[in-house]
Amino acid sequence: METDALALSLTYQFGTNAAFLFLAALGLIVILGMMNIINLAHGELMMMGAYVATITHNQLGLPFPLAVIVSFFAVAVFGAILELLIVRRFYGRELGALVVTWGISLILGQGTLLVFGPFMPAIKIPGGSYSYGGFSYSAYWLILIAISIALIAGLYWLYRYTNYGLQARATMQNAEMAKALGVPTNRVYLLTFSLGAGLAGLSGALLAPTSTIAPFMGQQFVAPAFITVVVGGAANVISGAVGSSVLLSAIKTPIGMAYGAFLGTVALLIASLIIIRIMPDGISAAIQKLMDRRRTRKTK
Repeated sequence: METDALALSLTYQFGTNAAFLFLAALGLIVILGMMNIINLAHGELMMMGAYVATITHNQLGLPFPLAVIVSFFAVAVFGAILELLIVRRFYGRELGALVVTWGISLILGQGTLLVFGPFMPAIKIPGGSYSYGGFSYSAYWLILIAISIALIAGLYWLYRYTNYGLQARATMQNAEMAKALGVPTNRVYLLTFSLGAGLAGLSGALLAPTSTIAPFMGQQFVAPAFITVVVGGAANVISGAVGSSVLLSAIKTPIGMAYGAFLGTVALLIASLIIIRIMPDGISAAIQKLMDRRRTRKTK
């Protein structure tokens, strides 16, 4: 029984770590992979999602699932406004986009501090907890794992089977050619940035019950998000996010359980450096190359 309990706990920790990394990186990798924009305001967009969820749930009395949905749309609309007024002026100027999104992050953090103060009342973690073999399991984290899987499936459907997905993939591969063929690239960029911002807000809302609600809470998600994105690569949004989250979680989880959370994080960072050295374009590029080789073999 002890072996079964340990295996179950290890699987649970693996799932929670992978879900956290995936949710933290989701909005960032959509914007980077589809638009080649490094969004340094990603943490603040997650913070906005957490604040919207907190206000609508704690103060307005909305059920938490509805508060999460409201957070997605509220931050998506804010992202669309940012893209229209600021971000679109910096396409093709990666350094300029980097600086302007950093400035946006500072404004959002300080502005939230001035308006709402240093912290907000916490959201009570939905669901209870379960115990088995001396280990405790949070029902809410199990829900987050399921939501992460649903988001993967939803994004795959969006980019594989919708007209927007076709136009987005065409714009990503060659924006000038796509525009010449009639693809409204400006609208694609607007929708993509809005989607990435909305997903960041959704992730922030989902992770809000597990975090302290404060103006600079997004900073705790930035490092894991960027590590996950860099390791995953931008060749394919979905395979990059999923592959990176799963691989890094598989490295962090057993070491963290055996030697503590700190050494688990250290192992994750070292593994990230090694993976980037071996696969400088990320996991998604390696997967894409492997698939291309298989197609080439089949055609011969």
